[in-house]
Amino acid sequence: MMRRCLIALVLMVPTGTMAADGAALYAQRCAGCHQAQGQGLAGRYPPLTGMEAWLATDAGRTYITRVVVQGLAGPIVVGGQTYNALMLTFRRRMQDGDLVEVLRYVAETLNRPGPGYEPITLSTLSAARAASRRDADSLALRAQLPAR
Repeated sequence: MMRRCLIALVLMVPTGTMAADGAALYAQRCAGCHQAQGQGLAGRYPPLTGMEAWLATDAGRTYITRVVVQGLAGPIVVGGQTYNALMLTFRRRMQDGDLVEVLRYVAETLNRPGPGYEPITLSTLSAARAASRRDADSLALRAQLPAR
């Protein structure tokens, strides 16, 4: 009887609506490359800190979300250091609610968002999913953002 109740409860929870903790997701999915405090790994994986100016704009939040959803290949420069590792897509690796939680953890905990910051939402994520998957298009969007 108890087993049937548990199965019924599991089946009643809508898929994709329960999000895990952003910090736990970051530790599990992102810290291996970007390190525990988002400091990155020189020459390989860029830091996820110092993005306050980007987080204060729609274009910056769009770019950050798009890279997580679509992935990115090609060199980028952060703080004068070139990084040229492949960022894998999380398009099918995580549910939308979990992606929002990890993005908000990066935005709100690893960074100190200031004026102009608006939390990353499911609609931000939906727009990133619908955007071009071409690396060149993501890099063109990045080129419009202030250097970091």
